[in-house]
Amino acid sequence: MMESKMRPKNQLDLSAQTQGFNPFDSQEIDLEDNKVDLVYYWRVIAQFKWRILLVAMLVTVLVTLVLFSMTPVYQSTGTLLVEGKQNTLLSIEEMYAMDTSRTEYFQTQFEILKSRDLARRVINKMKLAENPEFKKKDSEDAKPFWKEWLAEIPGLQKPEEDDAQKKAEAREEGLLEVFGKRLTVKPRPKTQLVDVSFEATDPVLAKDIVNNLGEAYIDNGLEARMDNTRKAAEWLSSRLQSLKDRLATSENKLQDYLSKEHLVDLEGVMTLAGKEVERNSERLANARQARLEAESTYNKISSGVNNAELVPEIIGDKGVQDLKSTEAELSGKVSELSQHYGPEHPSLAAAKSELANIRVLLKKQIISIASGIKNRYEIAKTNEESVLASIETNKGQIQDIGRKQTRLRELQREVESNQRIYETFFNRFKEANEAAEIGSSNIRFVDKASQPIAPIKPNKRLLIPLTFVAMLFLGVLIAIYLDYLDATIKSPEDIDKKLDRPFLGAVPFIADMKDKEGAIGTYLSNNPRSSFAESIRTIRTGLVLSALDSDHHIWMVTSSFPGEGKTTTSMNLAESLAQLDEENRVLLIEVDLRRPTFKKRFNLPARSLGLTHLLAMNAQLEECVYPVNNTRLDILPAGMPPPNPLELLASRAFVKLLDDLEKRYKYIILDAPPVNAVSDAQLLAQHVRSVIYAVKSDSTPVKDVMSGLRTLERFGAPLAGIVLTQLDVEKINRYGTGKYSGYYYYQSAYANEQDDAQN
Repeated sequence: MMESKMRPKNQLDLSAQTQGFNPFDSQEIDLEDNKVDLVYYWRVIAQFKWRILLVAMLVTVLVTLVLFSMTPVYQSTGTLLVEGKQNTLLSIEEMYAMDTSRTEYFQTQFEILKSRDLARRVINKMKLAENPEFKKKDSEDAKPFWKEWLAEIPGLQKPEEDDAQKKAEAREEGLLEVFGKRLTVKPRPKTQLVDVSFEATDPVLAKDIVNNLGEAYIDNGLEARMDNTRKAAEWLSSRLQSLKDRLATSENKLQDYLSKEHLVDLEGVMTLAGKEVERNSERLANARQARLEAESTYNKISSGVNNAELVPEIIGDKGVQDLKSTEAELSGKVSELSQHYGPEHPSLAAAKSELANIRVLLKKQIISIASGIKNRYEIAKTNEESVLASIETNKGQIQDIGRKQTRLRELQREVESNQRIYETFFNRFKEANEAAEIGSSNIRFVDKASQPIAPIKPNKRLLIPLTFVAMLFLGVLIAIYLDYLDATIKSPEDIDKKLDRPFLGAVPFIADMKDKEGAIGTYLSNNPRSSFAESIRTIRTGLVLSALDSDHHIWMVTSSFPGEGKTTTSMNLAESLAQLDEENRVLLIEVDLRRPTFKKRFNLPARSLGLTHLLAMNAQLEECVYPVNNTRLDILPAGMPPPNPLELLASRAFVKLLDDLEKRYKYIILDAPPVNAVSDAQLLAQHVRSVIYAVKSDSTPVKDVMSGLRTLERFGAPLAGIVLTQLDVEKINRYGTGKYSGYYYYQSAYANEQDDAQN
């Protein structure tokens, strides 16, 4: 039977889709979750507005009193021009001045304006130590008793001179510190101008200090330049003699070298040697070409006479050609005679003898020509070697001349360099002597300081309104921070923002309920036109609409802790459901067996039976169920508190009882124990359609509500929605600007109109 009443998984999913129904969601709620809810923060500010205004006004008044009690401070400003390039008459500055076009130069000048040495000059010149504004009370005049006691100890006493010197040094340090704090040096961007300002209670004193500081700065720069000029002149004077000696030494070395090497015109000699090398190079090319040609011809004839006959020079020789012609004629004659005569014929023998002689002569002629070719080859080879030797001789001469020329130029450069250096130093020495008597500065006043008319401190026109605005802003931040620290649910908007769970409705706080606890259960029927009754009917509508597709109409009402209004909500919700249907009855079961309250709330008899009697003592259902007068509502109280309430609710008898009751009643409401107090609600949640979670407005911490909701979700309990109980509707209507505030304004107005109509 218990398993038959357990809700199937798919039915739980369908319930989860419908349980988020909210009758207040008629407005558009498609805003993105990550958007900042400015309306919500405006409501928070409106809630704290009078306190924010009060604190802002009080602080502003205090600041105003303080400002009017302060001594006014005046500021005088003068403008100096620090030029990057100095207009000097002489160029000696190039020797010792820094690069004034660099950014570091200007930064250095700005720091010099704030230097202690410059401040000390102004203090001494204007005798500021005697000025009342710069005087400090001598705290050491009244020595503590322990200092006097230590002074009497032998060995610890200090000379009075040392003590006076330390006092003077401390006083000077104090003056410099005060002077530096009041001085402001501010360069103007992208210019060479710098503004120098000084603050003082006396406007004339402020003006004089700025002007004296500027003049002291100009004098300081001029003195530094003059001192550098004198130092440069002294250094140049000491260097001139050594440079002169060095120049003389280098000139003597050059003259000695020219005499030793007998050098007059190295450039002309080098030119002649170069031309000789060019001519020899041309000769070498011609000789090499002739040698190659002779060598080629010689190589052909060196292999034999037969090959020699193929040489063009031999073939083209006139004698060879004639002998060749004669040889050809005799060869033809011998051939002709051989056809007619025998080998021993005298004519044939004579012809052959003549042919042999001609051939011997031809060979001798060829050998003679070949010998001439060989001689020509030897001569060409000898000529080439001779030209090569001449070129090598020329190279040596050129190298020797080059070495002498290099040494000569080195000595000449040394003389020229020493000459230039000497002349430069000599000119600079003359310029330095002249510049020592002339001084010019690249720093000057553009605007001298004038006497200020209005004080700069305190700026009352700015500080008073700024204080008021700042305190308003700070008050708004504190209000928002306090709202952030408040970890309770105060309004329906907090349910959306802090819990992210469906909102079912809100039950307003009714002050006279506490005085009439016996009538709490019938408050709905006794006050049908009240805002309380209207809110209960709204919750009822959401539940009924969410269960249109199901026959399982058992709901459980629970909360995080006792005293959050869950019982009041369940009682009046059950009565509202009973008014909805005139044919079926509604049952309200008190399953909070540990702390039952139905007897007192519904004025039941002291020994009335209830759920424990029905489950554990075999009592009849008719004996334990009590109808509410003039309604279709029946209640089943807890009865006698049992020793083991959890085991009793987990029994099969309880499951069977719910099954039987669901057949008799259309709607069943279970008033369950708090979730965070006991574990009964987790067990009961498995037998209901959904859970109604009651949260007391501006009371229950968010973490406890989330803990209870997570516990129910862990046991598979579907959530119908959250009911916000004991809500201060007037506060919501006064400060609220959220999507629910308009409804409560309308609801309260409607209830008031109905009460007026009844009266």
